Amino acid sequence: MDDDLDFKVGDIVTEQELIVPSDRQAWNGIVLSVEKSAWIFSTIYNSEPQDRVIVMWLANGLTEELPSTVLLLHYRAEQNIEDDG
Repeated sequence: MDDDLDFKVGDIVTEQELIVPSDRQAWNGIVLSVEKSAWIFSTIYNSEPQDRVIVMWLANGLTEELPSTVLLLHYRAEQNIEDDG
């Protein structure tokens, strides 16, 4: 996955292994919302902004807010907008 990837509404994402409990497989979900640079992770050396992504998990319909760095892109939603004019 590209580290600079921006998620978009409608993308299908998968949990990174880091956040998946040992008693289940990674879930897939659909991106409902993306808030750019909404979370700041601070360390001793620097602060790193990350996008806040709201995901609805397809396995159970639950929604969850997560930093973009714990998600992997599974399928990119295509945005086809036709010109009416």
